[in-house]
Amino acid sequence: MAYIKELKLTYERKRVEDDLLNTPVESASHVYDLFMDMQNDAREKIVCLHLNPRLEILSFEVIAMGTDHYVISDPIEVFRSAIIVRASKIVVVHNHPLGSSRPSQTDIEGANRIRELGELHRIRLIDFIVIGDDGYFSLDENGLLSEGT
Repeated sequence: MAYIKELKLTYERKRVEDDLLNTPVESASHVYDLFMDMQNDAREKIVCLHLNPRLEILSFEVIAMGTDHYVISDPIEVFRSAIIVRASKIVVVHNHPLGSSRPSQTDIEGANRIRELGELHRIRLIDFIVIGDDGYFSLDENGLLSEGT
């Protein structure tokens, strides 16, 4: 459990408050409420929420940081800490600092690669949420995550 606290301390910067850890993630709008400050970031980044079977947040981690218009990340990076903290589900949050929350084709393809890799590790991607100036876009709510097994 010390590693979970270390992750939280290492990556804490405008993140989820302590009292929100171990609370169930109820919806994409709930995740947006927790991470809406990503709208103000000058650079694109990818954050992963690690969840237990009851959808409670165990920890979270910044997976990658990029420039103002792109970020590069290997999907395996999403699972490195998720495996260590024994997460059974994850939510990936990504921002678009230059405006629209509409996902790019690269975002959609990356989310589906993460979903496929999660199946191998038995860690289910329950949503991939893009945050922009106009709010958020949930790939799950909009049917853009391929069906898993």
